[in-house]
Amino acid sequence: MNKKQLITGLAVTMTMLASCTSNGYRIEGSGEALKEGDTLFITTDLTELTPSDTIVVKDRRFTISGETDTTYFCLLYSSSDNNLAVPFFVEPGTIKIELPKDQALQRVSGTLCNQEWQIVSDTLTELSKKVNQIAMQLYSGELNIEEQSKKQAQFEQLNDNFKNFIYRMAKKNISNEFGYFVINYFEGEVLSADQRKELIQLMPQELRSRPLIRQMETELSQLQSTAAGSQINDILMADMNGKEQSILAEVKRHKLTILDFWASWCGPCRQAMPDVVRLYSQYKDKGLGIIGISLDNDKQAWTDAVKELGMTWPQVSDLKGWDNAAAQAFNIRAIPHMMVLDQEGRIVKSDIHGAEIENLLKEKLEQ
Repeated sequence: MNKKQLITGLAVTMTMLASCTSNGYRIEGSGEALKEGDTLFITTDLTELTPSDTIVVKDRRFTISGETDTTYFCLLYSSSDNNLAVPFFVEPGTIKIELPKDQALQRVSGTLCNQEWQIVSDTLTELSKKVNQIAMQLYSGELNIEEQSKKQAQFEQLNDNFKNFIYRMAKKNISNEFGYFVINYFEGEVLSADQRKELIQLMPQELRSRPLIRQMETELSQLQSTAAGSQINDILMADMNGKEQSILAEVKRHKLTILDFWASWCGPCRQAMPDVVRLYSQYKDKGLGIIGISLDNDKQAWTDAVKELGMTWPQVSDLKGWDNAAAQAFNIRAIPHMMVLDQEGRIVKSDIHGAEIENLLKEKLEQ
């Protein structure tokens, strides 16, 4: 996930943050990036950028104030400078926005949500730099299989570190609006089902009774059907030739089967695939099967990616994107997502990646 995707995804969550009382807020901005007489806009519409407030810069400063009975996410942007785009929270208090010429040094502070958001934003920026460096090395074509595996392990470690960081931020703020924001936005993509259950239990009743949290609790209870030891129901889906295949029938052909939820447009999926190819080559004669379940909606992109990435195991898709029937049945909210099944179709482990899956295959198939 990059920073742009994060900001865009916040559009759904931002309108659902609510505090209890009406209080005044004041936004103070300054910095060398501001141009005299420039028009700035504030919007809560992060998709269409329909402005809700307009500000004129004077002496490289601006201020705006008002009353709010909600805490909500906004974007400050310029009519003349495409590089000036600052996400922040409107909430009671004085909100400070610093805008130096170097966009990487933009800061928001002054209120709880904005200070915590800045910490998340800084961490995400650093993570993106490191991930991009690894991706450039992986795509360079200069690494051998062992070196690729090491880089993939580094990527997995960065991902795990970020997940742990977000969990700590959510737990730290679970009694306030930022904790509510974090648990709603990151959901299953970063926070596991067990972590979300724990965090919800820690929430004060005022936050826990909100509609999004009640909905999340319902979804978490549904996830029990995909817990370890659960028996999957069969799903029929077309392969790349348009022929209907039974997922459960394929599962019964192997000691262990990985259901690999992926898509041609998913960067992390593509980054992980050389390692999956290696594991398949190593364990296919020892009882490993893989079924690729693509969340594509473009057949050509899907089939081209299968060939390009060297995926020689069975592939199926209904070409419905995130509405893929198997993804819906297994509550898949983010990809890549791997689920390991035994020969009877019982779930051994779900949402497993990297070294963890390799250790599991070694344990189960090298006896």
